[in-house]
Amino acid sequence: MTKPLQYPDLPFDSWTWGTEHLIRGDKPDHKYTCKILAPKKGRSGCLSLQYHLEKTESWIVLTGIAWILIAVEGQVATRIMQPGDIQNIEAGTIHRLMAVSDDLKVLEPSTPDRHAADKSVPKDVVRLHCVHGREVDRARNSEEEKLVKLCVEYTEAAIEAVERGELPIEHNPEYLVGRGAFRIEL
Repeated sequence: MTKPLQYPDLPFDSWTWGTEHLIRGDKPDHKYTCKILAPKKGRSGCLSLQYHLEKTESWIVLTGIAWILIAVEGQVATRIMQPGDIQNIEAGTIHRLMAVSDDLKVLEPSTPDRHAADKSVPKDVVRLHCVHGREVDRARNSEEEKLVKLCVEYTEAAIEAVERGELPIEHNPEYLVGRGAFRIEL
């Protein structure tokens, strides 16, 4: 069970996978958005396999352990992230995040998330797969369809590992070096 944040006055959204607290970006004139994601552990906290048409974001792990999946340039890579690990995600990049530990908190600065500031604006999310059964969009082409299938296989294996109390296997993590993967000492 994820612990609530210590700042109850921050705006937040509750989703099927957990919560996101809004640090910045709750007004339409804000030039960037910054959130703290607090997903539940395992399948219940697995975010959808998705991409954004406009939004570019970064994931910075503050506490806990995350498993992430990135599909870019026809390659799929997964990575275990711990405090100080960073992953930059460009608009159009297929990605997914899942908590491996109960205490995961991820700082997510991004280009403006218009939905965060105005709930009448549709979210900039193209969902390709969802373990929670939410509606998904079709892949853009047959290559992406194959990529999505592989992403789903990796996701199911990662979920099973977490359910057994194990760290999921990393697939091709070296591919992310030079593609937005960094580490800083916190």
